[in-house]
Order: sequence, then C-alpha cells, then structure tokens
Amino acid sequence: MTDLVHPSKDGASQENAPPQPTPANSGKPNLGDTLFLIFLGCMLVLVAWVGVLAYRDGMKNEITKHNGEAWVKWLKESSEPRMQENFAIESCSASADERRRWGDCFEAILQNVKELQNQSNAFTGQPLEFISKCDPKDRSTVGSIVLEKIVPTPPGSAIPAITSQLVSLDAIDTKISIKLTVCDKGGYPIKVDELEF
Repeated sequence: MTDLVHPSKDGASQENAPPQPTPANSGKPNLGDTLFLIFLGCMLVLVAWVGVLAYRDGMKNEITKHNGEAWVKWLKESSEPRMQENFAIESCSASADERRRWGDCFEAILQNVKELQNQSNAFTGQPLEFISKCDPKDRSTVGSIVLEKIVPTPPGSAIPAITSQLVSLDAIDTKISIKLTVCDKGGYPIKVDELEF
C-alpha cells in the first residue's frame, strides 16, 4: 500500500515544504516578567519598611519599660533608708509625728532625683505621665505609668488584696505595698514589679 501524498494549494507536496523557523529566545524578560519583578521589588521594600516600624515600636516599648524600672529601682533602694532619721527627701520619710502624703513625696522626687526628672513618653515625646489605668481604647494612655497601692484584706477573704491608684492624699508614714505598671503601644498594661516602699 502506498502513502497518499496530498497536494498543497500550490500543487507541491507537503513533504517538499521548507520547515518553519522557530523564533529565537533573546533571554530578555518580557512584559509579564518585568511587571512581576517590579511587584516583587515593591513587596520587598514594603516588608523592610514594616520591619523598621516594628523595630521602632519595640524600642519605644523597651524605653517605656526602662522608665518604669528606673522608678522601681529608686523606690526599692529608698524603702529602708526612708524609715530611718535624716532621709535625704524629708517628704518621703516615715514619721510617727507628722502625716506624710504621697503627693508631696512625688513632687520632691521629681525635684531631687536626677534620673527620674526628665523622663519622657517614648511614644509622644511629652513629659511622662502617671495615670489611673492603662486603657487600649484611650490612646492618651500609651507610654504612661500606673502606680497602685496594694492593701491586704482581712484573713479568710475571698480576695487577698485590693489594688487601687496611689493618689496624692495617700499616707506614706509607714511602709506601703506598691505595684508599678506601664502602658505599651496598644495601651495594654505591662507589669514591671511589686514592691514595698
């Protein structure tokens, strides 16, 4: 049986047709490749920028914690000396004869303790504020410090202690328990320490 050869339109057989040349690949990126590379470059820049912002916020949180730790350090170091006579900051000293108030002590600390004088809010750059509580819904609390007094309840109570804001009129004639908290970037509380002062 012989193969049938179909004639082409011009009458020549397909066997004798010259082969079609395949287009050569220049190796250069086409339009789709170029757009993808641009998109990839933009994503890399965006990821790097997000990393920089996260690092900055992390550093601000660390500075906020350091502010709280500086207060804790001074309060702890002064806890015993203030119970003795001739404590350097009289408003903070214990007294059996005269009522001492936290507000007077706080003002004296800010006037006399250099490492606590010029603290600023790492997020706003404003002077450091002491507030009643951290609140994620209130952006003004970010970077602030919360000082609370811890008052033990009578033995057998369901709650061992009550915590409330340390206010100006609170007496500090004798030792008191204090809890210090700082507010992070989101306004959430970060407990620094509990101590006796």
